[in-house]
Amino acid sequence: MKKSILLSLLSTLILSPVYAYNPTYDIENSYVKGVNSILFFTSEDIISSGSYEFGNEDDTLDTHFIPLTHYFKSDSDLYSFYINGSIGYSKYREENIDRGNGKEDMIKIKTYALKLGGGIRLNIMEDTDMMIGGSYIYSKVNSDYITPTSLGSSSFDKALEYVFNSNNQFNTYEFVTSLGYHPTINEYKPYIRGDVRYFDTTIDDKYATITDTSAIISKLKVGVITPQVTSIFGSPLKLEFYASEVFIGGDMDNTLDTDNFFVAGTTFHLGTNHIVQWVSEVSFDVNIVRGNNLDGFNFGFGLSF
Repeated sequence: MKKSILLSLLSTLILSPVYAYNPTYDIENSYVKGVNSILFFTSEDIISSGSYEFGNEDDTLDTHFIPLTHYFKSDSDLYSFYINGSIGYSKYREENIDRGNGKEDMIKIKTYALKLGGGIRLNIMEDTDMMIGGSYIYSKVNSDYITPTSLGSSSFDKALEYVFNSNNQFNTYEFVTSLGYHPTINEYKPYIRGDVRYFDTTIDDKYATITDTSAIISKLKVGVITPQVTSIFGSPLKLEFYASEVFIGGDMDNTLDTDNFFVAGTTFHLGTNHIVQWVSEVSFDVNIVRGNNLDGFNFGFGLSF
């Protein structure tokens, strides 16, 4: 059976000969869960910018975003503060949707996201730290339901028109805690880090019977950062090799129809503060993503201040 982000619940409505009394409520609930799952890919640095397929080539997502991080200097050896954020844009496309009229429809969703947050990093023991923080994510979503035949006057078609041919704004709050161990061995820096993130998005729509969507995302990451391997125009270049397992729970688990995926990749770290003093590093990342109902090959840029 074809799997998808937005139609995992909606497909049962489309194929059923008897619709709910007001299908708009059911479709809107599916919609807000779906777009907030897409929001995760648009604003979250767990995965880099790139292209993803959900089950097959009919369900694709292209994401582009830049993560930003700055660690403040601290006079204390015990703690320091940081701020982080990202600017993101994504395009989701779902094709070959059978509405029961023999035609193949399509859904397109564009998401713009701005994330800003921060927190505290605690050096709880030698080579071990804990980070606690939170973020606010503002997102604007523009969706279109494209069909070769115009939508009719049935309650179901009116629901599709209202829900999918629309513009929406969402407010998401993220809370995160992580623990990492990162010794230095012969100038190499191996590490292991685990974190847990909780997302909650408020829903303000007269047809949605849910007031919020929530998700818990846990990640275990291991890797190593090399000493300087070369220099590019006088800028030191270090390499990072890593692998991580990501676990998904809550509404996102149900919508994406997967509860975990694997990421493996390489990051190129280029020191730049001798060129631009307020930018300490520019990074370029390449990775692959594999999971049940999720595949991707991705790349991304990042800045550290």
